[in-house]
Amino acid sequence: MAASTLRVASIPFVSRDGDNAHNAARIAVLLGDAAREGISLAVFPERSLSGHANTARLQRAQLNALAEPLDGASVRMIADAVDRTGVACGAGLIERAPDGRLFNSYVVCLPGGERHCHRQLHADGHRRISSGDAFTVFDTAWGIRIAILIGSDSYPVENVRMTALMDATLVVVAHRRERARDVVVDDVLDAAALSARAADNGMFVVFADSADGVDDAMAMIVDPSGHVLATCNAAGAGAVADLDVTLAGGSRGRRWLSARRPDLYGPLVQQPSNGRALLADSPRVVAKGAVAVAFAVVSRHRLLR
Repeated sequence: MAASTLRVASIPFVSRDGDNAHNAARIAVLLGDAAREGISLAVFPERSLSGHANTARLQRAQLNALAEPLDGASVRMIADAVDRTGVACGAGLIERAPDGRLFNSYVVCLPGGERHCHRQLHADGHRRISSGDAFTVFDTAWGIRIAILIGSDSYPVENVRMTALMDATLVVVAHRRERARDVVVDDVLDAAALSARAADNGMFVVFADSADGVDDAMAMIVDPSGHVLATCNAAGAGAVADLDVTLAGGSRGRRWLSARRPDLYGPLVQQPSNGRALLADSPRVVAKGAVAVAFAVVSRHRLLR
């Protein structure tokens, strides 16, 4: 049955590289802890099952050994834990598709055996990892519609907007920062960006990040008005919030969606993007001769010229 409040946890999990079974077992334990806290949905970072912040460094044999199908042992272990605890779970992996292609994927397992998988739209790691070609949005028994985005999927504003247009009211953003010589890189999404995504689209954002080998991974939960409900930066801990699922419908972002003018947005799908080219057919007024322009700045006390 639909509930008015949904307790969600974002857990900035640090994985053991290349050890899917170990990572799945740890996530299963954390789901038990989440159940005791009354959590209904626990969100883990991108590639939380497979580890490896930078897959581009992996050799072909290493990548093949890392990949597994959606019905593989690790996902089954998590699905069993979900059914046992009643806590839905989102976790990331390198997926081997039935046709042999590899994807950076994220699967949400729901109680009762239902699973939803998203394949990263903007694959940016190993050259053998393919990009997905579809958005992932699904209904839940909680009366909330969930979307999934992975890593760089959430950087272009259009991707988040597309999930909102597909009536998603909560977007899971699974992220993983890379490290270069012990320095965390690719730290693109911050609180301001996440709040803007949430407010512009009238949706909850549940963000789970991991920076392998360090303890500054970030978790954040934002409401449809852009207010940060919970955050934490300690790996292994989590950000927990009770979501009022009725907030999205009355948010400013949802009202703004209804005011859109799709007939004006054709240039959004044109390549290359050239802002000046959009002005080519705009009506213009060209003055003949010089035009005198004067400016004035008014303060509270005097007029400045």
